[in-house]
Amino acid sequence: MTTERRKSPRRQVLRIEKVGSWGNVLYHHHLECGHVEIRNRVAPAQQIACAWCFRANEKDKEIKKLIRPTNISISENNIVDDEIRIEQSRAAIASRFAVPLDAVDISSEDYAGQLIIRGATIYLSPEDVDRISRNR
Repeated sequence: MTTERRKSPRRQVLRIEKVGSWGNVLYHHHLECGHVEIRNRVAPAQQIACAWCFRANEKDKEIKKLIRPTNISISENNIVDDEIRIEQSRAAIASRFAVPLDAVDISSEDYAGQLIIRGATIYLSPEDVDRISRNR
C-alpha cells in the first residue's frame, strides 16, 4: 500500500468526512477525481495521493495488453474478437441474474473458423435461487 501511495498521482481533497464512532473513527477523503481515500487520520495536505487512480491505470494497461496483442495474424484476430464477444455475453448473463462472473459457463464450438455459442450454464447458490424466486 505504501508503494502505491508513493507512485500515485496527487489529487485535490474536496472534503473530509468523519465516519464511525469513538474508537473506530475513519476519515474519508473525497478527492477531485471522484475516488475516496480512507485513512485513520485527517491528512493535513490539500493534495493527497490517490491509490485508486494508480490501480485503475495499472489495470487499464493490463487490459490493453490482453485485448489487442500487437503481433497477431488475421485469423488470430478473429479468434480474439470471438473470445471477447463470448466473455461479453458471459458478463451480460452474470449481470442480468446478479450472480458472480465465475457462476456462468458458456459452451462454444468452432464452426467454419468462427466460435459459435451453443449454450450457457448458470450455477445458482441457494441464496440466489431464493432471491430470484422472490423477485418475480
